[in-house]
Amino acid sequence: MAAVTDKDYSSYQDIREESGHYHLVKFEELTGLANGSNTVYYAKNTFIVDRNYNDTIDVGSVDGDFIAYVNDVAVQVNAVNVETGAIALASAPANGATVLGSYAKSALSDAKVDKYRKEAIDWAQRKLKGILDYTTWQDTDVPPTVKTFVRLYAGALILIRDYGLSADTEESSKDGYKKLASAKSILMDFINEITDATGSTARVGVSSRS
Repeated sequence: MAAVTDKDYSSYQDIREESGHYHLVKFEELTGLANGSNTVYYAKNTFIVDRNYNDTIDVGSVDGDFIAYVNDVAVQVNAVNVETGAIALASAPANGATVLGSYAKSALSDAKVDKYRKEAIDWAQRKLKGILDYTTWQDTDVPPTVKTFVRLYAGALILIRDYGLSADTEESSKDGYKKLASAKSILMDFINEITDATGSTARVGVSSRS
């Protein structure tokens, strides 16, 4: 196992879904001239984002985060520019070919999501300090309740701050403040459960497998 990373607390995709800022685009016609030599085409939407919860844009064919189709057949993608929407194909489509793409889009850049995720993790760690030795956690040790808190807290901050009015909240709570209160309540209940009946806050080495 490896040392715990921010992704082990919550992925960018989980946080985007929580805040209503994650949308799938299927079989969109890409911009670009299919002339037998052009290999670069453009998606109509950005940011292009991860869709398998690993915080990176994986390239490939049917197993990539951006799937490109030439005449309805999935083809190899060599590179994706998440900001410009440029898609570099391994081979140039034939003259007149139809080039389509399926991917996930978001108004939130990874940098923006990362900012809120770090804030959520910091809040959790400050509350857990002296109760759990989270510094010893490895990648699978982050308790599910802490993961839920980080996802909810970061999603709430997004709804409350920069993107609250423009978010599509069909799959999320419309009230960021209620979501924030719920996140804090979940973490505090978790802390209360792992402290002893006398209210001791002595450091313990609890992990999700304990």
